[in-house]
Amino acid sequence: GNSGREAFESLGLWIPDVYVRGICQPKPSGASTMAMTEEGQAAFAAQRENLLDIVLDKLQKANKTTIYSRIIYVARLNRREHSIDAIQEFHRKAIEKHMGEVSGLLLAYPSVFVHVLEASTTALLEIISTIASAPAEESKIAEARVISSTEDIPSRCFNQWHTAFLNSSSSADKADAYSGAAVVKTAVDISGFMRSVGSELEGQTEPEVRRRLESLDAYVQSVPAPEVLLSMVPAEDAPTLKEFLEIFDGPINVDFDSERVWPMPMPLQF
Repeated sequence: GNSGREAFESLGLWIPDVYVRGICQPKPSGASTMAMTEEGQAAFAAQRENLLDIVLDKLQKANKTTIYSRIIYVARLNRREHSIDAIQEFHRKAIEKHMGEVSGLLLAYPSVFVHVLEASTTALLEIISTIASAPAEESKIAEARVISSTEDIPSRCFNQWHTAFLNSSSSADKADAYSGAAVVKTAVDISGFMRSVGSELEGQTEPEVRRRLESLDAYVQSVPAPEVLLSMVPAEDAPTLKEFLEIFDGPINVDFDSERVWPMPMPLQF
């Protein structure tokens, strides 16, 4: 046993004791061989790490009990609004079931809005499903697209759900769609802006938070113009809310080769 281990260690290798016994000692037979094999497999399996072990260890080290995700979508309104009341009321009802868990910011303009939500993936999918399935008369949404989705975020950017309305002088209700690299760059810029708003609000009192949201452009740089958001809404490179749900929350369909050829192959005979 010891000579066998020394031989392996001289090569820079490590091997469990049970394997050293199995390799360096005379090979038993029958039931002893089976017991040794099972013992070796058990020892090897006990030392293997799977992805779940790694994720749970990461959560424990970060003192996290829940994996949170972040999603950002832009939406064009079906009519111009002069306040955030109707938009806020609809979204408040959509997230009411998860209100204690959800954080984020709904930033609205007269003709368009951008919304960032932070919560568990399950809660986010339920909220997006509720919003996507609502009639336009209720949601006030003519068209919407997801421009960013991140799972297992390191931390939240917001400590609760906020809303803000920027009464822009822009009269634009629609804009030409961005495409290609412009979609990616704009999505990154909008995502960075929304996260920077969360940093600006962090640690502030409730009255101060309201004051900063009412005059957001005075506290945060690079506030996106409504025309920029309107150009992201029809961008085909970004999924609509329903397309997003089909990708991340729809059933998985597996097509077999036998279903793609004609005539159908004969079943295997066993």
